[in-house]
Amino acid sequence: MRLMKLTLGLALMILPLFAVAQKHWEVSAGVGAMNYYGDLTPPLFTIKEVHLGGQLSVRRFFDRQHAVRLNLLHGKLSGSDRNFDRNYLRGNSFEGQLSEISIIGEFDVRGHKRFSKKHGFQKISSLYFFGGGSVAYFNPVVKYGTSDSRDEEIDYINWHVGMPIGGGVRIDMNERIVLGIELAYRFTISDFLDGTQATGNAYKNDSYTFGGAWIGYRFMDKEEAEAPVKGK
Repeated sequence: MRLMKLTLGLALMILPLFAVAQKHWEVSAGVGAMNYYGDLTPPLFTIKEVHLGGQLSVRRFFDRQHAVRLNLLHGKLSGSDRNFDRNYLRGNSFEGQLSEISIIGEFDVRGHKRFSKKHGFQKISSLYFFGGGSVAYFNPVVKYGTSDSRDEEIDYINWHVGMPIGGGVRIDMNERIVLGIELAYRFTISDFLDGTQATGNAYKNDSYTFGGAWIGYRFMDKEEAEAPVKGK
């Protein structure tokens, strides 16, 4: 319920950006893999802790290269000391479903070549980069390897503020349909995402990644949709 209220509140704040002019905006849905990085998983990428995730996005393009994006991400995160020799004796583990909402700014490197008054629409592939802010709700099941763990005495906070940073490739199928792949690293300002803090690295916050493929639908006004195509 809290996540629904937060989503509605942010949607109402960003709605005027879409209502100014619906000349070019997109909706998309994607699926991919989520991975946690923190005190329980020393490597940046841990194949043992990869889980399915999905996201829904709405983008508003202010011009041909710059956009703001409202993004909803949901998936599973987990980690376990039992996977690595370094912390095997500590024996902590966690798993749970994470829900994140974020507002992200995007830059499409070759987006200026996609539409023009002279040539109309041109089908291209283009790199894009993004960054923004996020709020995630996470209520994991945390298990401690010892009954007197100092981490168990800390009150777990379910809300985590973060910063998604990443990039990807956009591939135009036609004027309306676009495919993409992307990878994003989610920094957080919390060292307690995994339920381990007192017995972990107090100088390094937890984080997680999401990477996958998406398909989107582009909305344009009548004038832009009917612009001449190059070569015709």
